[in-house]
Amino acid sequence: MPKHKWAPPEHPDVTLHQPVVVDPDTVGELRTLDPVTPVWADIEFVGVGLLHLKCFAAAESEFAVLVQTAWQGRLQQVLVAREMVTRRALTPRAR
Repeated sequence: MPKHKWAPPEHPDVTLHQPVVVDPDTVGELRTLDPVTPVWADIEFVGVGLLHLKCFAAAESEFAVLVQTAWQGRLQQVLVAREMVTRRALTPRAR
């Protein structure tokens, strides 16, 4: 009977596309939003281009918004220009 060496499968980490972010030095002071606000954000990713994504705004300043997105399956926080962000309404859950 042949002997087989078993080993768990190896899954390499997926390469995350990097977002193009606003220069943090030009943003000014960020004000934390509690609770986070649902927004649409146009975020440009290197090698992918501009995407229109569902996000949550976690902080804001006069010039930029810190948004949270899970587009690539992992939570990412991206600093984007204020004009690239618009509010969205969540649909109420029906019971």
